[in-house]
Amino acid sequence: MGVQVYEVMAAPTIPVFAEENLGDPIDIRMDIIHPKPVAVVSFPAAVVVRTQAQHREAIRGIQEHLLGVPIQEELMALRFRVDIAEAKNASLRARIKTMEAIRKITRNRERQARIKIEQQLAAV
Repeated sequence: MGVQVYEVMAAPTIPVFAEENLGDPIDIRMDIIHPKPVAVVSFPAAVVVRTQAQHREAIRGIQEHLLGVPIQEELMALRFRVDIAEAKNASLRARIKTMEAIRKITRNRERQARIKIEQQLAAV
């Protein structure tokens, strides 16, 4: 199994004029490849296959490391913290509702007491 390397020449420019707008050049470029190889590098097929297998194993190891336990543990810890924050928020909302209900009841009782006092004063 051999790998052939070819020499690529600089792309020449061929000016072509457009029919609808004569005088405006269109730049067309192409690569010219020599049919003769400049250098031939041979790798035995077994070496290529072994190298690919090693790379595959290395990539799998990197992937396992990235998907590993530390990331999962960190995600679990963050989820736990979010759950605690949500529970605290729910508790605070409940306390606010309770305080609002207490204020409403207190205002109603104060109004009723004021009306009662005014009625008693009016009766005297």
